[in-house]
Amino acid sequence: MFLHRLGKVKAPEFPKGLEWLNSDPLTMKRLLGKVVLIDFWTYSCINCIRTMPHLKRWNEIYAKHGLQIIGVHTPEFEFEKSFDNVEKAIADFKIKYPIVLDNDYKIWNLYTNRWWPRKFLIDSNGAIVYDHVGEGGYAQTEVAIQEALSTIGMKDRPAIPPDERFGGGICYQTTPETYLGYVRGRYGNTGGVVPNTEHAFSDIEDRKDELVYLHGHWELGPESVSHTRNLPAATEYLAIKYSAFSVNLVVKSLNSKTSKIEVELDGQPLPEDMAGQDVTIEKDGKAILSINQARMYRLVDSDSYHYGTLKLKTASSNLELFAFTFGSCKEV
Repeated sequence: MFLHRLGKVKAPEFPKGLEWLNSDPLTMKRLLGKVVLIDFWTYSCINCIRTMPHLKRWNEIYAKHGLQIIGVHTPEFEFEKSFDNVEKAIADFKIKYPIVLDNDYKIWNLYTNRWWPRKFLIDSNGAIVYDHVGEGGYAQTEVAIQEALSTIGMKDRPAIPPDERFGGGICYQTTPETYLGYVRGRYGNTGGVVPNTEHAFSDIEDRKDELVYLHGHWELGPESVSHTRNLPAATEYLAIKYSAFSVNLVVKSLNSKTSKIEVELDGQPLPEDMAGQDVTIEKDGKAILSINQARMYRLVDSDSYHYGTLKLKTASSNLELFAFTFGSCKEV
């Protein structure tokens, strides 16, 4: 809607009655005279997380010149609607600019949005002058911010660092984002299963690439798969054959207690030099992911693009998994 009408469409007003963090409720009317950057995001989205350093940098540099960044938190998963969860995420990410909770997609729909993240730049007259979907384009976005700010008096433009990819990097085709609920999930051994009911699954030897396989007692919900049976050992699991540099998992505990996952790659504990920042290597060599928040966890972080079978084993009775994302690029 906006890409071909930049500068001709006024930004819609924020609906009344929404919850705000880091600020009292704001209105576009009150913000006239400022330059406003709207950022649609959700806190478990890896693409959104990777844009945060740039947003925080712009806030530090340009807020004093008249830039107002507003994060519109529109949840993808039900747990992201929780005020407490979003508040905790904002504190963890050290976000200082205002965040408005768009749980019912009211702002999202006003902007006819379809993507996380997405940025709209609004000039001092309230017109949308720039629109960017997804990651990247940071230098281009900063140029647009500076041009908009120059119209309200900013004279000295700070140097703009080049986008990271200009410095070199390598990317491969990788396993796509993989959801784990029955609405969008791609499973290889769930035929005939009744949703929202615990079922005893049996894994198969001939697994296909990029499909999820379950073994043991699991329950398929609309947006997640849950393990609610307490076991003496981690003998039940979820497996997927993937290709990537890195793997992330959106997951939560079903109660206030910590749930645990043993992470294996090709039948062995995940090696320490491939372990993501949220995985702990124990003395016996096991790679353990401990889940105590509803968020995205970093499972695998390798310097090499690789192909393998990831197996997540658990004995916990309070585990709910939502989605995998896979990293396709590595800076060199």
